Amino acid sequence: SGLCGGNPADQPSRAVWKRIACDGLDTRAPSHCKPQPSLHHPTTHHHHPSHQHTMALSMMASSAMVARPVVRVRTTSTRAMGRTALNVVARNAAWAPGSDAPGHLDGSLAGDFGFDPLGLGTDPETLSYYRQAEIVHCRFAMLGVAGILVPDIAAKAGISWAGAGVPWYEAGEFSYFAPTGAIFVTQILMMGFAEPRRWMDIKNPGSVNKDPVFSTNSLPAGSVGYPGGIFDPFGWAKNDIKSLQLKEVKNGRLAMMAMLGFYAQHQVCDGTPVDQWLPPNPGPPDNSA
Repeated sequence: SGLCGGNPADQPSRAVWKRIACDGLDTRAPSHCKPQPSLHHPTTHHHHPSHQHTMALSMMASSAMVARPVVRVRTTSTRAMGRTALNVVARNAAWAPGSDAPGHLDGSLAGDFGFDPLGLGTDPETLSYYRQAEIVHCRFAMLGVAGILVPDIAAKAGISWAGAGVPWYEAGEFSYFAPTGAIFVTQILMMGFAEPRRWMDIKNPGSVNKDPVFSTNSLPAGSVGYPGGIFDPFGWAKNDIKSLQLKEVKNGRLAMMAMLGFYAQHQVCDGTPVDQWLPPNPGPPDNSA
């Protein structure tokens, strides 16, 4: 509002302002302020207020004004001592060094490397479902990679059985011990029994631990997706289960990428993945380049 302007009701008296601004308490006093004669001293002597007098005038000015352009008060050290610095450091995203992991990925899940660029797991319930879906796809992919590579390697090693040498992309058309349609219907029935129970376990953990047919059989309480019991015949979960969960997710993700590679390889090159590993056919250099 200026040194001598503003609402008179909100300011000290004009005499007080002049005493504060012009007695040497502030070097920023406006040019129209001239040294005023002291009220109690001769004009030939300047009044030098005591420390108590200065503090009283300062308190009067600061309490009466919202803006305080006259009295300087150093509060830097006071403010620094009165504040507590709180630094919130985000978790580093291991998949992209130098970047921060999303807040909803706190590292509690096995294989959590802070990867969620689209923010698909911001909802806790959705994140829990995605974790279970990933585990199932990991296990299917690992079985699929083993089912593609092991029979092909065994057939090329000379082991014979019904269906030996049938490539993986033709295995669905091959008739084994039963017609393909019968195997397909049987799989639907079995999966139709298992998958709803797995879904109920996700929604209400532990609700389907008891066998619906043989009620005396039940699974021990555990985390969703890792039932244990008869599914852990070697008792590995009794040791370092966190390390095993991490290894399973890592190998499962590698298997899912391998399956994508198998699909792409089949569209581009003839033969199975094992055929691509074998030495090229002998012949001219242009045939084996």
